[in-house]
Amino acid sequence: MKLTRRDFAQLLAMSGLNLVSSGARASDQTSGSKRSYNPRRIENVYALLSEQEAKLLAEKVGVAHVSGQSLTLLLAGNSQVLQVGESFKGWLLLAILDDQTAVLEYRVRHRGILVYLNESGGEVLRLDEYLGTIREIKPRQINAEPGVALDREGQFHVGPDRASQYVLGSSEDPCFENVAALGSEYIGWTFVGRDGGGPKASIYLDEAGNTRQRKDDPAWAPDRNGPLLDMADHLPFSFPEGYSYTPGYSKRTLLGGHLPVAHIGVWNPKFKRGYEMMALQPEQDGAPPIARIRVLLGASEKEPPGSVVSAPDEEGMRFSEEFVGGTRKEFFNALRSTAIYWEKYFEAGVRIDIPDQWLLQAAKAGLVISRCSYHGLEPTYQVGEGAYTVVPERSHALFPVASYEFVWAHQLWGQIASADKFLAHYLTKYILPNGDFAYNSQDQVEGPLNVGFFLSNSARSFRYGRDVQALEERLPTLRRMTEFVAERISYSRRTFDIEDRRYGLIWGSPEADLTAPNHDTPDANPYYFQNAACVWRGLRDHADALSEAAKAQPSATLAQEAEYYEGLASKLRQDLARSLAATLQVSSTRVRKANITPFHPNDTDRDPTELSSYENHRFMQDWFLSDFGVPSFDQGHLHHRELAGQQICGLHTDGNAPRTSNFMEHGTLAVRIRQEDYRPFLLTLYALVCFAADSGNRYAPEDAYIPGGHPEQQSRYGWSAVVNSTLQPTMGLRWLLCYEDSNSPVCHLQKAAPKHWFENGLKIGVKNCPTRFGMVTWQTEALSNGRWRVSGFVAPKFSAELVVHIHRPNGQRCRTTTSGKILGSAVQLSVEELQLKPAFDFIVS
Repeated sequence: MKLTRRDFAQLLAMSGLNLVSSGARASDQTSGSKRSYNPRRIENVYALLSEQEAKLLAEKVGVAHVSGQSLTLLLAGNSQVLQVGESFKGWLLLAILDDQTAVLEYRVRHRGILVYLNESGGEVLRLDEYLGTIREIKPRQINAEPGVALDREGQFHVGPDRASQYVLGSSEDPCFENVAALGSEYIGWTFVGRDGGGPKASIYLDEAGNTRQRKDDPAWAPDRNGPLLDMADHLPFSFPEGYSYTPGYSKRTLLGGHLPVAHIGVWNPKFKRGYEMMALQPEQDGAPPIARIRVLLGASEKEPPGSVVSAPDEEGMRFSEEFVGGTRKEFFNALRSTAIYWEKYFEAGVRIDIPDQWLLQAAKAGLVISRCSYHGLEPTYQVGEGAYTVVPERSHALFPVASYEFVWAHQLWGQIASADKFLAHYLTKYILPNGDFAYNSQDQVEGPLNVGFFLSNSARSFRYGRDVQALEERLPTLRRMTEFVAERISYSRRTFDIEDRRYGLIWGSPEADLTAPNHDTPDANPYYFQNAACVWRGLRDHADALSEAAKAQPSATLAQEAEYYEGLASKLRQDLARSLAATLQVSSTRVRKANITPFHPNDTDRDPTELSSYENHRFMQDWFLSDFGVPSFDQGHLHHRELAGQQICGLHTDGNAPRTSNFMEHGTLAVRIRQEDYRPFLLTLYALVCFAADSGNRYAPEDAYIPGGHPEQQSRYGWSAVVNSTLQPTMGLRWLLCYEDSNSPVCHLQKAAPKHWFENGLKIGVKNCPTRFGMVTWQTEALSNGRWRVSGFVAPKFSAELVVHIHRPNGQRCRTTTSGKILGSAVQLSVEELQLKPAFDFIVS
């Protein structure tokens, strides 16, 4: 018998638990509350442009008579002959390459532009720089109300999350400007690498621009006698103290916002000196990294040996410039190749244009940096080189959690072909004969719940790409994996009576750190609910994909398998639901009164303010990601976090050793996007990129020590940047823009887009976005602060309703639409409408 939601509600009622639904809680948060204050803000110096500066950066320039080391620059009807190192009206000639392509640069206060030009075709390439004038560099400002700022506490205490309440209670939606204002930035290291290069083809640069590899690390023989790059070797000897690093006076960015090319600026406020450097890794195997170093010189200061000094610019500033590891031409040739490579990569997938380009670049950087950390198709957990990765790859490189999120992120961004290659390689090489995962060379055992995630990855890959052959090639391995968990389910059914709360659940580890091969036995761990929930999700997704494949390419075998897995999933859900209801029924009064959700059948009595690190950062995160479809349980876990005093985005500001971890916070994003109130999702997303990562270079550690964290604080594992943390903005932005309801045929567009993205003149555009219902492309243009035009199209036979969310700047609901049906602050387009007319174009007011 299939357990329906109504049946499950009756079981909850029998338990006596009074859990509210997500919709009710969201309504409580929003109805009747009048937000009248604006939160304090700071400027985002990674995106800040005045209207005049934007015009200057967008100005078109041309070149003529390009030859050797000179050219004629054409600008606004004027022309000027320039040599390399000279400038005209702010445009600096950086190089003339052998194919007569000129490279020019223009800077404003906080930003800049690099342009490649030639005589015949004009502009070849344009790259945004997020480093402007080095004199503007300073620590990120804190601008918080008293009692609201994120301060590192001396010891843990249970208390309200005042920072979150302050932002969510205001008249504004969360954004960089009001979230980052709450506390100090995380200052991380800047990554340099190339796609598929792995640790040996990547370096990290500290906040002063020096390489960070360890002298005794066997993977980094070039660093045994010192760093690959030491800025002290390239600064003027006449005044070295003027260039010393002053804490906080560093701006760490990636060129283009997401390329694996470091661009760092350092300023000394006392001596008014500074420098900047770019570093990249050429594509050729074994090639050393190349750096461009540019130093601000005093009026009579001597340049470093071997450098080229530019003529004074419009402000009378002189810079010395040198290239380390290669020549000027080699650097800019390699930069062009790198930029064009990644431009083509993103053009082949989902194409996004949103008002917050800084957030978009963070999402792109997640994919880029993670791919550069892979060694070909070989997986990794560590980003670049660090505590979790040695060469050859083993240990945490095989962490299933990192691999499934890596593949998932590729799928969400339309990189289906790449996702299939990585998924196939992992399944072929790292799934053991018995269907379990090879992990840490089996020095550790991960949770069986990961089988569910890989089944969902496979299903998503087919439903996005419709490649029946690729699905069939995966099936032998997927069968071994399902048999592995099916046997564990069978064990609990054979061993326990049906009224035993363990009946039908899945035994095994909930997390690798909590078990080992010699303890991987049925009685070693409680029967955690998230193991069963994640496997249920995977089985159900797998069954749906097989059913669709059997229809697309008629196959009795696939149809029979689909039926088998649907039955297995349905029975598992019934047993899990029964166990949850029974556990709640026998829970203590204080647990029932607190309305918190148990983690396993024996989790019946606890202090509701107690929440261990693993419960917070792993067990409930896996539950959130399974999307079991009963909002009350999600709310029970979220409420548990609140009672336990977890701080902004579920992390902590505890002065003691970190007790939580942020590497699974994509689980929080997954549960928040399902809620009616979208603002907590935005708060989580912006908090992750403002505090649990470096806002400029996207360095994202496993355990962010917030606020004001820095690598080398606490455990070297905790501050190591990892794939999971790095990919959170990648997945979060996709869900913000396009979220597929896991349990019904509904596709949400712009579900969590902040209301300031809907202001007059702004646009939200997404092209070629895959969903399991078919492809969707759309654009929302604000015609005014009260009218919006939404246009786009879906694939033929699109099989879901579209819900297009419009968050009006005044906070009011939508009133009229020229197509579809108004649903509060959204417009609903039915399946029938879309299948009759796949293209849509309507006005909302």
